[in-house]
Amino acid sequence: MTSDNERAAALGRPVFGTVVFPARDFDAAVRAWSTVFGTGPTFSSSGTERARGEADFAVFKTPEIEIGLTSLPWTSEPLLFLDTDDIESHRQALIATGATALGEIADGSLAPLGTAPVTNGDPDSGIVDVPGSRLAVVELANGSKVGLRQTLPSSW
Repeated sequence: MTSDNERAAALGRPVFGTVVFPARDFDAAVRAWSTVFGTGPTFSSSGTERARGEADFAVFKTPEIEIGLTSLPWTSEPLLFLDTDDIESHRQALIATGATALGEIADGSLAPLGTAPVTNGDPDSGIVDVPGSRLAVVELANGSKVGLRQTLPSSW
């Protein structure tokens, strides 16, 4: 029988991907983080700028760090995304060690799979495909949430 530590070791050490911060006042958060980076976001919402008040996600990137902002209620505290080459295997390994798979539901929040219809992403896994990435979030046995991100080839 494979132990939890053996399963985790087989997946390799986690690699920091990005931290997503809740930004209920989205415009103010973008302005504040723009002062930190000295420029506006690299990416906002669907990949194009939207009218004031319509954007719900932005990313600031440098070669060393990536910070995301979301106005959606799926996180109420900073959420760390770890990079992985195989999101399915990492997700399954975490679930096998007591994590709960989460999916985005109608109000934009995250809920354990099977407790409400998933409105964004795969209803069976909670994995969301976005331009250039696949994303998943699990809740660890202690209640902490962690995200997984698998980078995919992208034309943008």
